[in-house]
Amino acid sequence: MLCIAFVPGGALVVVAVVIAFLLVHQANRTRDSAMDAADAAGRTARVVVDLQGQRSEAMSAPDQRTAAYANFTQRIDSAIAGLREYTRRAPDAESAYQQTTAVELLSVAEGMDRSDSLALAGIDGVTRRPFTEAVAAYRTELDRIAPQLTESGRIAYESLTRSADWSRLAAAEDAFAAGEPLPIPESTWRSAAYTVSQQLGVLYSQQSQYAVQLTLDDGRRTLAGAIAASSALLLGAGLLLVVVRRLVARVPVPVVPIMVPTMQAAIPRPRHARLRRPRVPEPWPMKAVLDDLRRR
Repeated sequence: MLCIAFVPGGALVVVAVVIAFLLVHQANRTRDSAMDAADAAGRTARVVVDLQGQRSEAMSAPDQRTAAYANFTQRIDSAIAGLREYTRRAPDAESAYQQTTAVELLSVAEGMDRSDSLALAGIDGVTRRPFTEAVAAYRTELDRIAPQLTESGRIAYESLTRSADWSRLAAAEDAFAAGEPLPIPESTWRSAAYTVSQQLGVLYSQQSQYAVQLTLDDGRRTLAGAIAASSALLLGAGLLLVVVRRLVARVPVPVVPIMVPTMQAAIPRPRHARLRRPRVPEPWPMKAVLDDLRRR
């Protein structure tokens, strides 16, 4: 019985080890994916900021304005597209969804900086259309993304869109698109543009950190599940062996008598050669004569 119990007990141990190995491997992959996503998001954000600064400097020259705008805008779009492609390798659908939302916020921030670069360089007949399209695109995209944000993200979005800086920037952008003079001082416009750009960057940073933390939490849950499942299976195997061992101890052991074989001749003798039963010897005749003489 004890040997038979080792079969399911050993099977449970093997299953526990296999499940633990697979779940721990999955947890490590999830953690590595989260760290890679954080590195990729931070790296892409730094690249975008650097390219935006270079675009503003290059567009300061009037004769290179159009070429510099097209060149750096294409490079920034390629960097954001690479990050968007990276989010498709997220470990689960929820993490991919949150990371995609963060990438879209980065695209909104780039759209706002793109329109600001055009306005800062000077709006003319050539750049007015790209400026109007950039402004409309980032405003529409931000309104579309807002319902997808976390609770803290929606609060920050509402705080931004209801702020005075957002209204001042919107008034300046509408004036540039219509070819009208600025309704506010230039310093106020530049201050409002800087504040809105910073707030959009904060929105992207919060959403990206939330997506990474969500992936890390999923990895921790997977690791905890691996430990719990393996421990439960190992405990079950141990209890099975203990119960069977106690049952075996209560089973009465039958006493088998020990039979000692008698010693016999190696080669049995034939029947006719066996010794006959000894007979009582007859008295000696001479002794009988002597006894008779003594009696006389």
